[in-house]
Amino acid sequence: MSAQRQRRQARRDERREELKQAAIEVFHEHGYHAARVSQIVKKVGVAQGTFYLYFEGKQQLFSEIISDFLEMVVTTVASWEPGAIDSREDLREELTRVGLMLTEELLRNELSTAIFFNEAMAVAPEINELIRHFYETLQAMLSDFNRILCQRGLIAPMDFTILGSMTIGMVERVILERVVYGTLKDAEPRAIVDHLIMHFLAGTIEPIGEPARAGHPEPLERSETSDNVAPTEV
Repeated sequence: MSAQRQRRQARRDERREELKQAAIEVFHEHGYHAARVSQIVKKVGVAQGTFYLYFEGKQQLFSEIISDFLEMVVTTVASWEPGAIDSREDLREELTRVGLMLTEELLRNELSTAIFFNEAMAVAPEINELIRHFYETLQAMLSDFNRILCQRGLIAPMDFTILGSMTIGMVERVILERVVYGTLKDAEPRAIVDHLIMHFLAGTIEPIGEPARAGHPEPLERSETSDNVAPTEV
């Protein structure tokens, strides 16, 4: 590709991103159904016809914004590697690291976060399907992570699908109160993460039900000479 074509492509990419960022502001301010393409292009300072050089319409642009948001969440969570954790203290530190990464990303993209909670489920069936797949992916990831932690003797046996759903629900509710309702607007990211981790660790000490018979693994035997012990305290 020639230098001229590279510059032209870079400018197209930049313009597309400008339209997307303007749309995030408009969707956040007016809601999806009341938002107009004319409002989006006005923020960027281009003709309305320019919008359709980059997007088929408002719904495609909205779907892309939601897709970007969901990818950011999954990518951040997927950066965690529970197989390298050997103690409850290591677990706390790693949960804190990933929790802060995710919380700070959500707050850095506060408008997109608010749009997801306020608008995403009420737009179109294909977006609902995208969100459903996101939750299935996230829950499967967390269930696998928790199963590994149990195998390493770091959390007690239990239904890891339920535990994953509970974890998602706790995080969602706190972020909803922080970003959308503003009841936790003064809460610092570290305080949010510390509270969530405290409840996760406290709730995974005692086994629940009969997980082995339900197909969930029992924790691995720990060597008597190992410095790492099964969880006995938070």
